Amino acid sequence: MELFKDIELLDKEKEEYVNTFLNQIRKFDSVYLWGISESCDEAILFFQEHNIAIKGIYDGRDEEYNHIYKGIPVLPQTFDELDPNSAIVVTISYYDLFRTKLIDKYPNIDDFLFVYDGYFVENKDISYYKDNKDIIIKNYEALADDYSKELYNAVLKYRYVRNPKLIKDLYHPRITCYLDDEFINNYKDGLYIDAGSYNADFVTSLSEKVDVSNSKFYIFEPNKIFYDNIVNSLGNSFNYKAFNVALCDKEDRMRFLKLQSSTSHLENKKYNAYHDTVDSTIDYVDTKTLDSVVGDEKVTGIKIDIEGSEASMLLGATNTIKRDKPIILLSIYHRWDDLFKLQEYIMSLGVNYKYYIRHYSLSVAKTILYCIPE
Repeated sequence: MELFKDIELLDKEKEEYVNTFLNQIRKFDSVYLWGISESCDEAILFFQEHNIAIKGIYDGRDEEYNHIYKGIPVLPQTFDELDPNSAIVVTISYYDLFRTKLIDKYPNIDDFLFVYDGYFVENKDISYYKDNKDIIIKNYEALADDYSKELYNAVLKYRYVRNPKLIKDLYHPRITCYLDDEFINNYKDGLYIDAGSYNADFVTSLSEKVDVSNSKFYIFEPNKIFYDNIVNSLGNSFNYKAFNVALCDKEDRMRFLKLQSSTSHLENKKYNAYHDTVDSTIDYVDTKTLDSVVGDEKVTGIKIDIEGSEASMLLGATNTIKRDKPIILLSIYHRWDDLFKLQEYIMSLGVNYKYYIRHYSLSVAKTILYCIPE
């Protein structure tokens, strides 16, 4: 595997990329960040360390921060008044979408739009790859197509180096996430689990691709705001049941950080992959295992995007997976080791799956493992 032939060179590659990035940024008189997030916090520290001043932060929630965040002025997001003579560094995982929106108005967008991806709660040194070499290679060899293997290798490198060029020719449009045309024929009638629904876009988007009139959906959304929105928006359009609970490895009642974005999560660090969150409020939610919810019902497919609780949810869905062999559409990017530990666990269950990986952003976010039953 190429990664382990040149792994000793990744530190040098990372150093060269950081130096190139800093030299590009220093050419501008002013630097702005785009989007308050954990990556934004990391970017502020990074630029302070290298004596680069941040003039402002564009963010759509500016009033919540009294127009100041960590000592930096917060500005309303706008696509119409950007200064192409300033560097704009995107610090949320939607770089590709911003670029698409801006390129018609600013044909030279690539000259002043950059990305800083500080996604993970903790960064690992190169020894972490070496310590997990056997697992990484085992998963790599189990992937069903050459594209997945090339992408797996590229994403592993990107997570360490953070140079967008490593993945820019391999990622797919975000709108196709979970619903790539090459896999769509594997979606059959039956019961689908939507874990971490947010706005039920998986359900509605799937209905645009295939006939779901003979299928049923169990939709899990622990954020009460989004749960209510789902119930109000779906109405009688689908055969579904919505659950205002969080899926994990046990039945309990837990503290929950309720955000205005899709990254709401259980507060317990075992079940989330986040630092302290700036716009969260405390709530309480019931937690359940998928096995206990579905009982004897046969499950056809499971989509999982639950902000770092994926490993625990899989533990609570083990019996269902082994019994029903459902399609699994799994986020494997919230934690550093999700990329290989989650696939390793599913492989350990002895279910006859074909494994594919696809990636849907120019950042760490949106790496998806497709487990397709043979």
